[in-house]
Amino acid sequence: MATAVEVSGTELGGNSVQERITRLERGFGDLDDPGNPLGAEQFVRADRERRILPAAENLLDGFGLNAEFVPRELGGRLEGLDALVQVMRSVFRRDASLGLGYGMSSYMSAVVVWAGGSAGQQRAAAELLLAGGRMACAYPQPAEGNDFLHNRFTTVPDGSGFLLSGRKEALNNAARATSLLLFAHSGREPDGSGGPRTEDACSAFLIDTPAPGTPGFRLLPRRTTTGTRGCLVHGLEFTRYRIGADRVLGAPLAGAGLAAQAFPVIRSAGPSMALGCADTALRTTVAFARSHRARSRASLATPRTRTALLDAFGDLLLCDALALVATRALHLLPRESATLGAVVKYLLPMLLTEMVYDLSIVLGSEAYARGGTYAAFQKSARDLPMIGLGPAGSAASRAAIAAHLIRLPALRPPTDGDAPDRPELFRPFGRQLPSLCPPEPATPTDGDSLVGSLDRAVEQARGLGGGATERALAGYATALGAELERLRRDCRELVDGHRPPVPRVYALADRYALIAAGAACLGVWQHHTGPADSLLAGPDGAVMVLARLLRRLDPATPKPPPQGVERLLAELQRRFDDARSYDLYATVIGR
Repeated sequence: MATAVEVSGTELGGNSVQERITRLERGFGDLDDPGNPLGAEQFVRADRERRILPAAENLLDGFGLNAEFVPRELGGRLEGLDALVQVMRSVFRRDASLGLGYGMSSYMSAVVVWAGGSAGQQRAAAELLLAGGRMACAYPQPAEGNDFLHNRFTTVPDGSGFLLSGRKEALNNAARATSLLLFAHSGREPDGSGGPRTEDACSAFLIDTPAPGTPGFRLLPRRTTTGTRGCLVHGLEFTRYRIGADRVLGAPLAGAGLAAQAFPVIRSAGPSMALGCADTALRTTVAFARSHRARSRASLATPRTRTALLDAFGDLLLCDALALVATRALHLLPRESATLGAVVKYLLPMLLTEMVYDLSIVLGSEAYARGGTYAAFQKSARDLPMIGLGPAGSAASRAAIAAHLIRLPALRPPTDGDAPDRPELFRPFGRQLPSLCPPEPATPTDGDSLVGSLDRAVEQARGLGGGATERALAGYATALGAELERLRRDCRELVDGHRPPVPRVYALADRYALIAAGAACLGVWQHHTGPADSLLAGPDGAVMVLARLLRRLDPATPKPPPQGVERLLAELQRRFDDARSYDLYATVIGR
């Protein structure tokens, strides 16, 4: 919904966030240049060979990417989670395997250390990352999650330490990590009768990765994956492997709480980073459509192609608006971040996977190309579904949304005064954020700031004067407000009933996720302070995004006015010509 954003990023290590992104993009170079050693052709080849491109890792080593994961007070560059996401989006735009294997796996481990580790453990993790080391993690799977193997680690006391046993079948970077974050359930030794261990609690351990051949440790064979094929995914098996008591992270038996604190962070950050992958899929499809003459069915001159491209552009902007709010809420509204993170982790993989499918219809047979000009699309189509997997994946996230609706059926803003209207929640690279402090899982909020903000945004939209686009925005905002009122009514009836059927609860969760995304979109439009000529400064961008979203809630939603269609189409082509990203930031790519 925006052209280039005026960035006033906080200075970190002498470089603003925008300057660091520009430096990284220049280092990667032109993605479409076949002569570029870091171009799309090279990443596709590396993916086909199931490896990460060494030249890309060398670039990230020189850039010091790991410093982005380390808080500033520990010597790194991490202050705002939204800024970290934007840096990582440049990596995911080239290769999701690189983004996961080099970056996200380490950050998923480090965030638990920052949340619950001792001062010594935090210093050690920071030093490891700043020296270029990697971390890997084995999170516990929530009860509502999608772990069909149900494998886990357990520990039993052994003098001043513990004996670790069990296995995890699939950990990214396990073979290359210097440090492992493991969650293990507490148990006792079998009594000799062959009965199972009793498990009652979970502890987090931060250990050095054992060397191959270490007694009690075995690195399981590498597993192949359909998407992110360059990632090194292995299993780990421990058999009475001794761990010292000083390796416990946080308090003993507090691992489940630490994981719960980390889930909102990784749920919000991971899918938001992966928007870079979706950006490449859209850019590849635009290139394909523009290469065809007007009489071709794949040309931009045909309504079907235009609709697919504009829908994809609108979905990307919608996803980014929601991701922006979720990442900034971790700083501004930490008690509400668990629900917002769950919405991001549930909705974004679903919308982006659907987006890529719709774009594949435009590409036709080229959507399956393994080489050549458009091969990056097929790679993105395989990589994107992977973001819905892992700990606290889509199934667990949907369950978390449902629990929120049962607990807060009115979906009003909080009443404790901690979350008044916060325009900085909706502004990309807004003012300096408070330190990231994952919320204690036992202190949920008593309100819903994002959805609760919709009433005021609707009022503002309805107060617009002007032409057809302004009237359309007022109509769409009113319709979204009506959807919220229906949801509130249905949630109250749900709570008043007895043991509501699960399908009904999950249907309400689906509607809530879309309404929350719409509220984020309106909030970004409402609080825009960037360039006056940007798409966000007027109603056109919001109109197109809301029209697409409301059709998901009500297929009878009126079509947007032609002016909005033409404005978004012009922006789509301008960003392609100027090599700018299709998210809120319109980042200059590769130069």
